[in-house]
Amino acid sequence: MYPEPQPEVFTRAFKLRGSIISGGLTLALFVVPFFGGLGLAVLIGKRFGDAPGAVAVFAAIGLALVGQILANQYLLLYGNAGLRRDLAAALQRRTGHNPDDGRAYFVGWAPGRSLNPKDMETDHDVGFLSLTPERMVFLGDTVHFELHRSQVVSVSAGIQGIPILFDFGYRITVEWLDDYGGSNAFSLERREGRSRRQVRRGTRELRDALQCWHQTGAAPSGAASVQPPM
Repeated sequence: MYPEPQPEVFTRAFKLRGSIISGGLTLALFVVPFFGGLGLAVLIGKRFGDAPGAVAVFAAIGLALVGQILANQYLLLYGNAGLRRDLAAALQRRTGHNPDDGRAYFVGWAPGRSLNPKDMETDHDVGFLSLTPERMVFLGDTVHFELHRSQVVSVSAGIQGIPILFDFGYRITVEWLDDYGGSNAFSLERREGRSRRQVRRGTRELRDALQCWHQTGAAPSGAASVQPPM
Protein backbone atom coordinates (compact mmCIF):
# COMPACT_ATOMS: atom_id res chain seq x y z
CA MET A 1 0.00 0.00 0.00
CA TYR A 2 1.36 3.38 -0.98
CA PRO A 3 1.25 6.25 1.53
CA GLU A 4 -1.43 8.86 0.97
CA PRO A 5 0.09 11.93 -0.70
CA GLN A 6 0.33 15.02 1.44
CA PRO A 7 -1.73 18.01 0.34
CA GLU A 8 0.26 20.67 -1.45
CA VAL A 9 -2.45 23.28 -1.96
CA PHE A 10 -5.65 22.41 -0.08
CA THR A 11 -3.85 22.19 3.25
CA ARG A 12 -5.19 22.50 6.77
CA ALA A 13 -3.50 25.90 7.04
CA PHE A 14 -5.20 27.06 3.83
CA LYS A 15 -8.62 25.94 5.04
CA LEU A 16 -8.26 27.49 8.49
CA ARG A 17 -6.87 30.73 7.06
CA GLY A 18 -9.80 31.00 4.67
CA SER A 19 -12.29 30.32 7.46
CA ILE A 20 -10.71 32.93 9.72
CA ILE A 21 -10.63 35.60 7.00
CA SER A 22 -14.19 35.01 5.79
CA GLY A 23 -15.45 34.62 9.36
CA GLY A 24 -13.76 37.84 10.47
CA LEU A 25 -15.14 39.82 7.56
CA THR A 26 -18.59 38.33 8.11
CA LEU A 27 -18.48 39.35 11.77
CA ALA A 28 -17.35 42.85 10.81
CA LEU A 29 -20.27 43.18 8.41
CA PHE A 30 -22.57 42.52 11.37
CA VAL A 31 -20.82 44.46 14.13
CA VAL A 32 -20.13 47.70 12.24
CA PRO A 33 -23.63 48.38 10.85
CA PHE A 34 -25.42 47.02 13.93
CA PHE A 35 -23.57 48.85 16.69
CA GLY A 36 -22.87 51.88 14.52
CA GLY A 37 -26.56 52.04 13.72
CA LEU A 38 -27.51 51.65 17.38
CA GLY A 39 -25.21 54.51 18.34
CA LEU A 40 -26.76 56.66 15.65
CA ALA A 41 -30.23 55.61 16.82
CA VAL A 42 -29.47 56.83 20.34
CA LEU A 43 -28.38 60.21 19.01
CA ILE A 44 -31.46 60.46 16.79
CA GLY A 45 -33.72 59.46 19.69
CA LYS A 46 -32.26 62.11 21.96
CA ARG A 47 -32.62 64.81 19.35
CA PHE A 48 -35.81 63.93 17.51
CA GLY A 49 -37.74 61.69 19.90
CA ASP A 50 -38.51 58.02 20.46
CA ALA A 51 -40.27 57.29 17.16
CA PRO A 52 -37.38 58.32 14.87
CA GLY A 53 -35.00 56.56 17.26
CA ALA A 54 -37.00 53.33 17.00
CA VAL A 55 -36.94 53.58 13.19
CA ALA A 56 -33.17 53.99 13.33
CA VAL A 57 -32.88 50.87 15.53
CA PHE A 58 -34.80 48.78 13.00
CA ALA A 59 -32.69 50.27 10.21
CA ALA A 60 -29.54 49.18 12.06
CA ILE A 61 -30.90 45.64 12.42
CA GLY A 62 -31.82 45.59 8.74
CA LEU A 63 -28.36 46.75 7.68
CA ALA A 64 -26.75 44.06 9.83
CA LEU A 65 -28.94 41.37 8.24
CA VAL A 66 -28.17 42.65 4.75
CA GLY A 67 -24.47 42.48 5.61
CA GLN A 68 -24.83 38.85 6.67
CA ILE A 69 -26.73 37.93 3.51
CA LEU A 70 -24.05 39.53 1.33
CA ALA A 71 -21.29 37.84 3.31
CA ASN A 72 -23.01 34.47 2.93
CA GLN A 73 -23.41 34.95 -0.82
CA TYR A 74 -19.93 36.19 -1.61
CA LEU A 75 -17.33 36.04 1.16
CA LEU A 76 -17.56 32.28 1.76
CA LEU A 77 -16.29 31.74 -1.80
CA TYR A 78 -13.29 34.00 -1.44
CA GLY A 79 -10.04 32.34 -2.51
CA ASN A 80 -11.47 29.77 -4.93
CA ALA A 81 -9.86 31.41 -7.97
CA GLY A 82 -6.40 31.26 -6.42
CA LEU A 83 -7.05 27.74 -5.19
CA ARG A 84 -7.99 26.58 -8.67
CA ARG A 85 -4.95 28.24 -10.24
CA ASP A 86 -2.50 26.91 -7.64
CA LEU A 87 -3.93 23.39 -7.76
CA ALA A 88 -3.76 23.27 -11.55
CA ALA A 89 -0.11 24.35 -11.40
CA ALA A 90 0.70 21.79 -8.69
CA LEU A 91 -0.97 18.95 -10.59
CA GLN A 92 0.82 19.94 -13.78
CA ARG A 93 4.14 19.72 -11.92
CA ARG A 94 3.26 16.26 -10.64
CA THR A 95 1.77 14.77 -13.79
CA GLY A 96 3.09 16.87 -16.66
CA HIS A 97 -0.50 17.50 -17.73
CA ASN A 98 -2.63 20.61 -17.20
CA PRO A 99 -5.95 19.36 -15.76
CA ASP A 100 -7.64 22.75 -16.16
CA ASP A 101 -7.96 22.47 -19.92
CA GLY A 102 -11.50 23.79 -20.36
CA ARG A 103 -13.06 20.32 -20.39
CA ALA A 104 -12.89 19.61 -16.65
CA TYR A 105 -15.11 20.79 -13.81
CA PHE A 106 -13.45 22.36 -10.76
CA VAL A 107 -15.22 20.71 -7.82
CA GLY A 108 -15.09 20.02 -4.12
CA TRP A 109 -15.15 16.34 -3.12
CA ALA A 110 -16.24 14.65 0.10
CA PRO A 111 -16.50 10.93 0.92
CA GLY A 112 -19.72 9.27 2.01
CA ARG A 113 -23.42 9.95 1.64
CA SER A 114 -23.52 12.69 4.27
CA LEU A 115 -21.12 15.49 5.00
CA ASN A 116 -18.47 15.23 7.70
CA PRO A 117 -16.77 18.64 7.80
CA LYS A 118 -13.02 18.62 8.31
CA ASP A 119 -10.89 21.61 9.36
CA MET A 120 -13.95 23.89 9.09
CA GLU A 121 -14.46 22.78 5.45
CA THR A 122 -17.26 20.66 4.00
CA ASP A 123 -14.97 19.41 1.21
CA HIS A 124 -12.18 16.96 2.05
CA ASP A 125 -10.42 17.67 -1.23
CA VAL A 126 -10.72 19.82 -4.34
CA GLY A 127 -9.84 18.91 -7.89
CA PHE A 128 -10.77 18.56 -11.52
CA LEU A 129 -13.49 16.17 -12.67
CA SER A 130 -13.57 15.07 -16.30
CA LEU A 131 -15.76 12.67 -18.25
CA THR A 132 -15.14 10.41 -21.22
CA PRO A 133 -17.85 8.22 -22.77
CA GLU A 134 -17.02 5.38 -20.37
CA ARG A 135 -15.04 6.89 -17.51
CA MET A 136 -15.20 9.49 -14.77
CA VAL A 137 -11.81 10.80 -13.67
CA PHE A 138 -11.12 12.94 -10.60
CA LEU A 139 -7.69 14.47 -10.08
CA GLY A 140 -7.46 16.21 -6.73
CA ASP A 141 -4.80 17.46 -4.38
CA THR A 142 -4.69 14.15 -2.47
CA VAL A 143 -7.50 12.04 -3.94
CA HIS A 144 -7.25 10.56 -7.44
CA PHE A 145 -9.67 8.01 -8.86
CA GLU A 146 -11.17 6.70 -12.06
CA LEU A 147 -14.58 5.05 -12.27
CA HIS A 148 -15.99 3.10 -15.16
CA ARG A 149 -19.54 4.10 -16.08
CA SER A 150 -20.75 0.57 -15.30
CA GLN A 151 -19.58 1.01 -11.69
CA VAL A 152 -21.84 4.00 -11.11
CA VAL A 153 -25.19 3.02 -9.60
CA SER A 154 -26.88 6.40 -9.37
CA VAL A 155 -26.35 10.14 -9.56
CA SER A 156 -28.63 12.28 -7.42
CA ALA A 157 -28.57 15.71 -5.85
CA GLY A 158 -30.16 17.55 -2.99
CA ILE A 159 -29.71 19.73 0.04
CA GLN A 160 -26.78 18.87 2.28
CA GLY A 161 -24.92 20.72 4.97
CA ILE A 162 -25.75 23.30 7.61
CA PRO A 163 -28.03 26.15 6.50
CA ILE A 164 -26.56 29.64 6.72
CA LEU A 165 -29.27 32.29 6.97
CA PHE A 166 -31.74 29.79 5.48
CA ASP A 167 -29.33 29.17 2.59
CA PHE A 168 -28.79 25.42 2.28
CA GLY A 169 -25.91 23.76 0.49
CA TYR A 170 -26.68 21.77 -2.66
CA ARG A 171 -24.53 18.76 -3.56
CA ILE A 172 -24.40 15.83 -5.95
CA THR A 173 -24.19 12.30 -4.55
CA VAL A 174 -22.65 9.54 -6.67
CA GLU A 175 -23.30 5.94 -5.60
CA TRP A 176 -20.87 3.39 -7.01
CA LEU A 177 -19.70 -0.21 -6.65
CA ASP A 178 -16.11 -1.28 -6.08
CA ASP A 179 -14.46 -4.33 -7.67
CA TYR A 180 -15.89 -6.57 -4.92
CA GLY A 181 -19.46 -5.32 -5.26
CA GLY A 182 -19.28 -3.12 -2.17
CA SER A 183 -21.46 -0.03 -2.12
CA ASN A 184 -19.73 3.35 -1.84
CA ALA A 185 -20.62 6.99 -2.26
CA PHE A 186 -19.13 10.45 -2.49
CA SER A 187 -20.52 13.94 -2.99
CA LEU A 188 -19.50 16.83 -5.21
CA GLU A 189 -20.08 20.56 -5.45
CA ARG A 190 -18.78 22.91 -8.10
CA ARG A 191 -16.41 25.48 -6.66
CA GLU A 192 -16.93 27.95 -9.47
CA GLY A 193 -18.96 31.12 -9.47
CA ARG A 194 -18.93 34.45 -7.71
CA SER A 195 -21.90 33.79 -5.44
CA ARG A 196 -23.49 30.82 -3.73
CA ARG A 197 -26.41 31.16 -6.13
CA GLN A 198 -24.05 30.69 -9.08
CA VAL A 199 -22.41 27.74 -7.32
CA ARG A 200 -25.81 26.07 -6.92
CA ARG A 201 -26.63 26.70 -10.56
CA GLY A 202 -23.29 25.27 -11.64
CA THR A 203 -23.78 22.24 -9.41
CA ARG A 204 -27.19 21.60 -11.00
CA GLU A 205 -25.59 21.83 -14.45
CA LEU A 206 -22.98 19.29 -13.38
CA ARG A 207 -25.74 17.04 -11.99
CA ASP A 208 -27.49 17.12 -15.36
CA ALA A 209 -24.24 16.37 -17.20
CA LEU A 210 -23.43 13.45 -14.87
CA GLN A 211 -26.91 11.97 -15.12
CA CYS A 212 -26.83 12.21 -18.92
CA TRP A 213 -23.36 10.63 -18.96
CA HIS A 214 -24.49 7.84 -16.62
CA GLN A 215 -27.54 7.01 -18.72
CA THR A 216 -26.17 7.45 -22.24
CA GLY A 217 -22.39 7.78 -22.07
CA ALA A 218 -22.58 11.27 -23.53
CA ALA A 219 -19.55 13.18 -22.30
CA PRO A 220 -19.74 16.98 -22.48
CA SER A 221 -17.22 18.63 -24.78
CA GLY A 222 -16.43 21.13 -22.06
CA ALA A 223 -17.49 22.29 -18.63
CA ALA A 224 -20.63 24.39 -18.77
CA SER A 225 -19.65 28.02 -18.43
CA VAL A 226 -20.17 29.87 -15.18
CA GLN A 227 -18.49 33.04 -14.03
CA PRO A 228 -14.97 32.37 -12.77
CA PRO A 229 -14.53 31.94 -9.02
CA MET A 230 -13.40 34.83 -6.86
